[in-house]
Amino acid sequence: MMASICTLQAEDYANAFDTTAGNTGNQHRTDSVDIEATSDAGGGFNVGWIANGEWLAHNNVTFPTSGAYTIAYRVAAPSAGGVISADLNGGTIPLGTTAVPATGGWQNWTTVQRTVNVNAGTYNLGTFISNGGFNLNWISIAGASCGNTPPPPPPPPPGWTLAWADEFNGSSLDGSKWNIEVNGNGGGNNELQYYTARPENIRVTGGELVIEARREAYMGKQYTSGRITTQNKASWQYGRMEARMKIPTGKGTWPAFWMLGNSISSVGWPASGEIDIMEHVNSEAVTHGTIHWQDHNNAYANYGGPSGNLDFSQYHVYAVEWDASVIRWYVDGNKFHEVNIAGGINGTSEFHAPYFLLFNLAVGGNWPGSPDGATVFPNRMQVDYVRVYRR
Repeated sequence: MMASICTLQAEDYANAFDTTAGNTGNQHRTDSVDIEATSDAGGGFNVGWIANGEWLAHNNVTFPTSGAYTIAYRVAAPSAGGVISADLNGGTIPLGTTAVPATGGWQNWTTVQRTVNVNAGTYNLGTFISNGGFNLNWISIAGASCGNTPPPPPPPPPGWTLAWADEFNGSSLDGSKWNIEVNGNGGGNNELQYYTARPENIRVTGGELVIEARREAYMGKQYTSGRITTQNKASWQYGRMEARMKIPTGKGTWPAFWMLGNSISSVGWPASGEIDIMEHVNSEAVTHGTIHWQDHNNAYANYGGPSGNLDFSQYHVYAVEWDASVIRWYVDGNKFHEVNIAGGINGTSEFHAPYFLLFNLAVGGNWPGSPDGATVFPNRMQVDYVRVYRR
């Protein structure tokens, strides 16, 4: 993994003040801060048209040791003169100012930075605008960690060797590894979303893959989201497949990390087989691990089990270990489900062939049902990494 860096998306503030009432938040959130989608791929959203006296607060930034830190801002401005004042804990610890230069336009981005000295501790970071006229995409602090930053990754279990991975440390999704599906067919489950390739729904930012479901009218649907696959780019027969992620909750939410047999394009489903590494619906306290297949009687079959209770405000590592005899499911290293596939028992021959990976965040559908008025949108599936190990 790369050295620790705390990246705070400007639009994901804990508190804020905007001088203009009645802004819509670009459907990103419901308060009165100007938010817009950036025009560059992978940029996500920015807080826009920032004016004098406005401010943002981001909580729980940890500086592990006392000393110098570099704080950087991704900004865009049609003309020079903007000034950002940084502080900690509601202005009690000032960190000085950073000038915002002219970049040539509201969506022409550059990064400005300065060095600050901070005593070790966890603080709330304030961004106060003493002179406006610019957009702010994100704030990063090298060497610090954010409140939602996952801990260091666990080592692979003994006997496993890393064969393939995506750490999502770039600025866009790696097209050599992933396909982005674009469709509104409901996934065969009467789901409500339209899957798009827009950065509003799929982006790589802050060392994570973000798949975001949004409530918005689009192509005849009332929700949008994202789905990516490694189909025809990477597949494996047996191995340990794991991903560390934080997933959303709420009525009608359905994030999934799963696998399909390569043969789906020729034999269809369920004859292709399906391995669900992690599925979560609504606000259940558990996730589910399941296989689906066409059994020895040529009938649809499935076998699954739930994990133990989990705190979904935190990151967890979801994994399967799969060989010629058995598939086992784990969360944070704890096994919670197992299925025997030795010799293709009960028609499980589908699970002795190559499979590809998928991530998606569905909205509604036969299993979770539809969202209700309490479901918060947008909601996000945040993937820190995905790795495939082989023996």
